[in-house]
Amino acid sequence: MKTPWFKSLLLGFAFTAIVGCSSDDSSDPGPVSGEKDRFVLMTSIERFGAGYFTALDGMPSGTIQATNARSLQVKEAFGFRAFGKWFFNRSNAAGDLGLQKYSLNADGSLKDEGFIAGASQYLVVDETTGYYLDETRSLLKLQKFNPTTMLRTGEIDLSVVQKEGVEYQVVGKHTIAAKEGKLFVGITYSTKALAGYGGDVFNAIEFAVVDIATGKYEKTIRYDGMKGIGWGSSGNKMWSVGDDGALYLYSTGLNVGLANTAIIRIKKGETDFDRSWIFSTRNLQSANSIVTALVKGGKLYFESPSEPLKTDFSNLQNAPIFDYYAYDMATGQVAKIEGMPQHEYAYANEQAITEIDGKIYLWVKNSVDKLESYYVVDGNKATQVFKVALDGAIQGFVKLSN
Repeated sequence: MKTPWFKSLLLGFAFTAIVGCSSDDSSDPGPVSGEKDRFVLMTSIERFGAGYFTALDGMPSGTIQATNARSLQVKEAFGFRAFGKWFFNRSNAAGDLGLQKYSLNADGSLKDEGFIAGASQYLVVDETTGYYLDETRSLLKLQKFNPTTMLRTGEIDLSVVQKEGVEYQVVGKHTIAAKEGKLFVGITYSTKALAGYGGDVFNAIEFAVVDIATGKYEKTIRYDGMKGIGWGSSGNKMWSVGDDGALYLYSTGLNVGLANTAIIRIKKGETDFDRSWIFSTRNLQSANSIVTALVKGGKLYFESPSEPLKTDFSNLQNAPIFDYYAYDMATGQVAKIEGMPQHEYAYANEQAITEIDGKIYLWVKNSVDKLESYYVVDGNKATQVFKVALDGAIQGFVKLSN
C-alpha cells in the first residue's frame, strides 16, 4: 500500500516505474568496521516504491551492487536523512507511515532504533531534541520527541497563526528548520481539497519562529509575492544551512505550475527573511523546479533542466534533462558543471547534492544511459566516483559519523 506522503507526490504528477531488480552481491562491500568510514545507500527497485538500505564499508568506487547479504528491504524507498550515526525513513520497513530510526550493527546490518507512528515531516535538532508533525493529533501543533529514545515528549501549540476563513491550515507540513537556537516552521494556508499540496490561498510565504530553549512562539515572518517552500512528501527536506550560516529555503514551484521557482534565505544572526537577496533561475530556465541545493565557498550549487519544464509535469517523467550548475554569489555568474551526463529530476533524494569530507558529490540518474551514479566536483568539472548496478534508482547516499 502506498503511503499518503507518496500519494501526495502523485497529486502533481506521476512517474513511470522502471521495472527491474539488481542481483545480489557479486562485489559485497564487506562488513562495516568501527575503524572505517560508514556509508548508507538507499536504492529502489523501480523509480519509486520498494527498495533497500545497504551499509557500505568506506567510500565506494567502480561498479557496486545495490544490495548485499545484510541489506534491509523496505516497502517505500523515497529518500532519507541522517543525523550523526543515525538515519531516518518516513515509514517503517513494512511501509507504515511514521518516523523510523535506524543505526548500524557492527556487521553492517541495520538496527531498528524505534518508530513513531503517524509522524510525517520532522526535524532532529540534537540527540535529545526533535520535532514532527502528526496531523491526526493536530494541524496547528508541532509534536516534540527525544531522538535517542524515539519517545514523544510534548507539543508546541501554534494555533496563534490560525486565520479565519481558511479551509485548511497546518504548520510544519513542508518545512521544519532550525538555525541558531530558533525553529522556523512553515505555515500552509490551503484548500481542504488539496490539503496543502497546492491551493495556497495567499500570495505569500509565512513561517512561525519558535525559541527552541523555551518552546515559545516568538513571531510570524512573511515573504510576499511567492508561494510555497518545500514539498513535504519525501525524505528530501528542501532546505539547507550554508557554510555562511544562513538558512536557505527552496520554493519548488510545484504548487504554482512551476512559476517563481527560487531560493530565499534567513542570514546568520537574523530571524527574518533577507529581502535584499533572492536566487532565481528565471534567466537560465523560466519554467523550473528547485528541490536540491548547497551553499559552500561562496557558491550555490543547484540543478536546472535544459528545456522548460511543462506545467503538466510530463517532462519530469524519467526525463534526463537536468544539469548541475554553480552560481557565484559574489559575481552573479552561473557556470555549468562539466564532465557528467544529464540526469533526472532529483525530487526525493535529500543527498542529490551533498558534501562529504569537504567535497561536493552529485547524484546522476539517467535511464537512457542506464546510469545510477555519484560524481565528485573539482572546480567546474566532475568525475565519476562510483556507479550502482541497478535498474531502479539511487534514492540517497550518506556518510554516518561515529
